[in-house]
Amino acid sequence: MSRSFSMLAAMLLALGGFSAEARDFEKLLKGDYAAAGESTCLVSFTGFNANLSPNAPGPFPQIVSLSIQGVRTFNGDGTGKTVARVVSISHPFALPTTPPFFNRGGASSIDIESDFTYTVSPDLKVTITTPLVTGTFLTGGRAGQTLIITNLPVFSGFISENLRSLTLAHETPGVEDHSFSNGDFNQRICHRSRILHER
Repeated sequence: MSRSFSMLAAMLLALGGFSAEARDFEKLLKGDYAAAGESTCLVSFTGFNANLSPNAPGPFPQIVSLSIQGVRTFNGDGTGKTVARVVSISHPFALPTTPPFFNRGGASSIDIESDFTYTVSPDLKVTITTPLVTGTFLTGGRAGQTLIITNLPVFSGFISENLRSLTLAHETPGVEDHSFSNGDFNQRICHRSRILHER
């Protein structure tokens, strides 16, 4: 029996749920985990094609970089909640038009929250699905507006053997929808990584 499986068996036994057919691995994640990470998003105002490139013609796409820090709470039953602060920077760019076009970029901060569901497999791989993210802008050009994100790609990663930390990232790029309270809408493809530690 491997060291990893031995530790897992001992943990499930302590939880009162171990058997040869034990499948309730979601119990292994329960409590508050401090979470931090980085993201970069390709923003399209005209959607994306099958090759995951922004459609043309239309407004020039943008690049947005973000950091996130907050708390992800696992309920031990496959459900949970995230509350976090996101700080973002829209990268400046120039277009060689006549006359030249300059976008000087900008920055903003936003408080977000979301409910999620998760599964844990016997090899301690965790998969997280987030149907809806909501947020309120605190600073920047959208201060006071609200945001809804749907179609967020699945997060997946691995839990440490002591269950005190885990990593998360998107394994596959996906097109997500961002809707703003002033009526604006865009689609994004983002890569995200997260490190979580038990509080």
